[in-house]
Amino acid sequence: MIEDATRHAYVGGSHVNRDIALWRPPNRSADADLLRDHKTVRARARDLERNHPYARQTIRMSRLGTIGTRLKYSCRPDWRFLGIDAEEAIRWAQEFERVWEAYAHSPNFWIDAGRRLDFTGLMGLVHDADVMDGEALCAFEWDEARRWRSCWQIVDVDRLENPTGQPDSTYLRAGIALDERSSPIGYYIRNGHPADIGLFNNVVPSLTWSYIPRWSAYGRANVCHTYEVHRAGQTRGISVFAPVIRAMRMGQEYGELALAAAALQASFAAVLTSAAPADQIADMIDAIETDESTGNGITDYALDHLRKMAGYYGTEGINFMIAGTKVHHLAPGDTLDLKSPGQHMAGYADFQSSQVKQYAAGTGTDPIAVSQDFANVNYSSAKMAAAINYRSYADRRRRLTQGVGMHCVGAHLDELVLGGGMKLPKGLNPLDYFEARHALIHGEFLTQGAPNLDPLKEIQALQNELMLGVTTIQQACAERGVDYLDMLDQLAREKLDFESRGLPAPMMMGMVPAEADGGDGKDDGGTKKKDG
Repeated sequence: MIEDATRHAYVGGSHVNRDIALWRPPNRSADADLLRDHKTVRARARDLERNHPYARQTIRMSRLGTIGTRLKYSCRPDWRFLGIDAEEAIRWAQEFERVWEAYAHSPNFWIDAGRRLDFTGLMGLVHDADVMDGEALCAFEWDEARRWRSCWQIVDVDRLENPTGQPDSTYLRAGIALDERSSPIGYYIRNGHPADIGLFNNVVPSLTWSYIPRWSAYGRANVCHTYEVHRAGQTRGISVFAPVIRAMRMGQEYGELALAAAALQASFAAVLTSAAPADQIADMIDAIETDESTGNGITDYALDHLRKMAGYYGTEGINFMIAGTKVHHLAPGDTLDLKSPGQHMAGYADFQSSQVKQYAAGTGTDPIAVSQDFANVNYSSAKMAAAINYRSYADRRRRLTQGVGMHCVGAHLDELVLGGGMKLPKGLNPLDYFEARHALIHGEFLTQGAPNLDPLKEIQALQNELMLGVTTIQQACAERGVDYLDMLDQLAREKLDFESRGLPAPMMMGMVPAEADGGDGKDDGGTKKKDG
């Protein structure tokens, strides 16, 4: 070890330390590491999602935290950049939000090329592909037969391949055409899934490719390809299950063995024991069946005894019933020897708990939400877990909405403005539309916030945030899945209904909530409430 310390400044770089001497992973580029394994990893991750309950729950919980039950777009134009009045920007934004919601969440599913999903469902599918496959691919399409012609098609990433089996090169990597700066400029997409050759009369589409430029002539995205970038020069994505695939597979096999052992534990077996050699036992059984004599007096006596015992046990009159169960009356001198298998696999519950934590750490989800085991959870740990994982979900939501969602919004605005369906804000020159487009659609996507573990404490915290100006009514309503304008309209309507009936209206705005109980049953230290 002294010699090793003189040769290597870092122990992790040692080539003679017996613990890590044989650990010599290759030092390759991002694509050299990823492109050789991403198809296998993707197939195994999909198999886990189909058959492993924790893998399915991981994706489900991540989808609920990232996308939620409704993904609402909040338009906030950069009026300073646009050089227009702030009030006009707010008015235009509210009008565009209404048109967007009618398009994005219509029961006619205008936004989905397949007419099966609304915008939230479309982004949910993008999320599932991003988590399970490591990347999501979405293509813009134009349908003249629709009320709104712009729509989007989710494409299976298996179809993103080099045409006609061409090898990867400097300017072509795994179906993606690159420029001299390694920026994607186009995508080669199979017209059918490669595994569908020979199925559904799909031979010709599966053997042909279409090249789609990344951007249109005026800057609209034709293809959205989103994935989490871990290294410089990375062209494709890798499944989030990659670090835990082996552990999840082996843990699943271990669980199946534990279940089989538990089933075997409930079974019993009766055995016949004898001190005689196996060949003599076989001869005796043959003699019993043929009813022949062996010529040996002692053996014949034993065989005669066995025949009598067989006749005894074949008699129906020796059985009787106790509480509906048949009980055999054994012959004098006979005993029934019952055998049970080994003990149940000890420590399985602890092993499963530790494995769930490993799965959650590798995939960036909450182990409590994945396991659905709340036996040893208190308020503090649950709150901290929810807060940490909410940040992880928020980061994934930002990446997916910037990579796909905002392009959907921009394409719809292009159709509205260029088709004459919506006017630009007052003070904005129409000739400047393409330069101002990114500032017009500036905003964010909101969904439900972190779980509400203690409603009273959460409401008090929200009230303090509103008073300090660190949050808004719009964001608070969006985190509860409602539009704040609809909420204000409903509050105004209810106030009028109360007044028309001569009833006192509730103190909706400015109501002071009751002080929260600490949850430990202790006194608050003598704090007095103010009157009024």
